[in-house]
Amino acid sequence: MSADTTRSSFPKGMEPTIHEYYWENFAAHPKVFDKILKIQKTDRPFEQSTSAVGTGLLEERAENVNGVIKAPKEGFTVYGKVINFFKAESVSNELAKDHQKFDNFLKSQMSKWTKDAVATMETYYANIFNYGGYTAGHAMFNATISGAVLTDPSGNYVYDGKPAFNLLGNERTAKDNNTYYNGLALSFSKANLQEAWNLMTITNAKGEDGGKIVNVPKFIIASPAMKFTIDEILKSTEDPTTSNRATNVLRDIVTPIYWHYLTDTNQWTLYNPDLESLIALQRTNPEFEMWYEHLSKTHFMSIEQRYGFMFKNFRPLVSSNFSTVA
Repeated sequence: MSADTTRSSFPKGMEPTIHEYYWENFAAHPKVFDKILKIQKTDRPFEQSTSAVGTGLLEERAENVNGVIKAPKEGFTVYGKVINFFKAESVSNELAKDHQKFDNFLKSQMSKWTKDAVATMETYYANIFNYGGYTAGHAMFNATISGAVLTDPSGNYVYDGKPAFNLLGNERTAKDNNTYYNGLALSFSKANLQEAWNLMTITNAKGEDGGKIVNVPKFIIASPAMKFTIDEILKSTEDPTTSNRATNVLRDIVTPIYWHYLTDTNQWTLYNPDLESLIALQRTNPEFEMWYEHLSKTHFMSIEQRYGFMFKNFRPLVSSNFSTVA
């Protein structure tokens, strides 16, 4: 076994002269995923959740006539798997001992690796939105674990065999046989925000049995590239689309979250966290390990963390202008 990194990769680090020398380490963006997803601790390789669906409204019964007999049933079963995220580095014994600026070459990186672990989580959870509209689905949503541990029947789709965000024409069917969509192909504007709002709070504000539910968005999630467009509508006291200084009825109607890890710069998503649709499964915190391989005189360091997610419900999400193909 040979080291990937030797003294030749760090020639300036070999020089004993006094000069500035440091790991590149810029400020990181604050965590966002934990503001959007519900954190759920787990000690298992996967989690599953199954809802039970009631029978809905009562029906009028005429005198001396038998009432309608209804039967409750199970809803959908959703799955979420835990994934291992890992990286390692190795350096030669000579580099570890001859580097003039770092007493412990590998250990000097630990603070940066901790930031890398957070950035990995941000990237992973943002992909729920980045890949959520793919009409062919995406492996991001497949909870299958090889080795006969778990087979996710919905494959690369979410629990009901549809993308996380589905457009009109590709409706999903609830257990009461009503059909729904939660995807739009509209740019952000006052009128389109109102359309998305009505889709979530009225059209999609129904349970699997068709009964009316409260489904009001708290957040609008978008790339920072949309900040000025969104803030103009959400932060103005007066309606920016009118000339008569009318009151802006959309002011602060939702709280914007600008996520640097979103890849579609014009995608915007309304989200209601109260329905707990997006679950971040947390198995382990970052774990560091250092070891030494005697035969090749090589130093190693690794970091590993285990987490995943579960998508439980399409209703609290309405997204627009998302990618539909890879």
